[in-house]
Amino acid sequence: MRWGMTNVECRMTNGRRALAFVILYSLLVTSALAEPPAFNGLFPAGGQIGSRVETEVNGKGLEKGTFLAWSSDSHVVVLGGDKPKKFFLNIAKDAVPGPCLVRLYNETDASPPRIIEVGKFEEVIEKEANDTFADAKKGEARMNVTINGVLEKAGDVDTYAIRVQKGKGVTLDLHGYALGSSMDPAMRLLNDRGVEIAAGHDTHNLDPRIEYTPTADGTLFVQLFAFVHPPAADVSFKGTANHVYRLKVTDEAKLVPVLSEPGKLTLPAVVNGCISKAGKEDAYTFTAKKGDDLQISLRAQRMRSLLDATLRIEDEMGKALQQADDGDGLDPTLRWKAPKDGEFKLIVGDRFQHGSAEHHYELTVKPFVSSLTATLDTHAYRLEAGKTVEVKLTVKTNGTFAGKIKAQVAQLPVGVTAESVDVPAKGGEVKFTLKAAADVAANQVPFAVELVTSAPDAVETVMASYAVPFLEPRGDLLIMTDTHPWLTVVATKKP
Repeated sequence: MRWGMTNVECRMTNGRRALAFVILYSLLVTSALAEPPAFNGLFPAGGQIGSRVETEVNGKGLEKGTFLAWSSDSHVVVLGGDKPKKFFLNIAKDAVPGPCLVRLYNETDASPPRIIEVGKFEEVIEKEANDTFADAKKGEARMNVTINGVLEKAGDVDTYAIRVQKGKGVTLDLHGYALGSSMDPAMRLLNDRGVEIAAGHDTHNLDPRIEYTPTADGTLFVQLFAFVHPPAADVSFKGTANHVYRLKVTDEAKLVPVLSEPGKLTLPAVVNGCISKAGKEDAYTFTAKKGDDLQISLRAQRMRSLLDATLRIEDEMGKALQQADDGDGLDPTLRWKAPKDGEFKLIVGDRFQHGSAEHHYELTVKPFVSSLTATLDTHAYRLEAGKTVEVKLTVKTNGTFAGKIKAQVAQLPVGVTAESVDVPAKGGEVKFTLKAAADVAANQVPFAVELVTSAPDAVETVMASYAVPFLEPRGDLLIMTDTHPWLTVVATKKP
């Protein structure tokens, strides 16, 4: 056994230790830099047109570095504040109400996109204490506002006073799940004695909506709480910093589409209708020639209608020729070829024979046109200098195309290239490769993947999209897909 070392051995050992430390340190730094920001969302998750809103990001590790932000809407600029996790939303005066996406990114990676919303009403920020009916009675009653809040702890309940007028319909529309918050919210409307007079839970997704017409002028109270999503065995009220919501409270008159009476259709046609009572069906007649190829589609769920629609085509003798009750989401679509010359009947109904003024729909009948969709395998890609990354694309075709279909990449930064690839006529999975030059500069940019169809008489371009990432979708988010995949380009590290 040796109890000592020579000077040479000591220097060699120290050298190895130093080298090992450098390697370990480099690995730790590289690992830290490569880890994307854990960006869960913003609070408040939006703002009013023409305003500048200070907002705070929710997520782990965001206080340790400097992050930039990108918005999918050029009218919404997201700027970093003077403190970590603080940002400003600069919303232009000509912005349009609705949602957009925001990403955070640093030198080496980017977060998944998160949803924010531009509104037209005054924005109100939740003020504690507001957990009880008694708390809400002390607050100011408002109308035509968007209330921003967070159910931030287990058992949290938020209550707000609203000012109402007799006979003037009130709409309470909450966006929580629709923003990507991991919550299943519910809502109650209380009178001035604290008695529940209306309630809402799930609508077309997990978010609640209440429509109510007051019988007197005065103050009512809306109360919000939430369960966890994805669901758990424990059904108690839940809350986290990510249980962010926006509650729009308005008594503005709703825009009601002009309804068409069922009858004769002149093709092509777009009509608005309503299954106004239980058991009712709307029947439309139209004339077609043998071989006429028609695309028949109906929008209901996508318009937040209560209608679970069915479509049925009958001949002049009442024989059912084709039917559908599902298609794009829950809304039915049909491609139908006329078997002969004659008059046919198109019938719209509700799958469960329900009906009301909220069971409205939009029906479109037009000549069939071939179409295609393309879905990317993920929302973001990371490419190192001198290397390649594979991008997968799933293409679905509806109909046939006379010319070739090509997939190509656009809006790539300097030093990154990709060759176009042919897409099989029947669709399927295709792959292409992004390649970075050895001396490529570091970059963070959105890019685009296009499908180009060429025929003798036309060239059409379709943008590929990715699904906005979310756990266990239970209905629509405000934005379900996006055509701006993200590319992180990492340059060669200098010695």
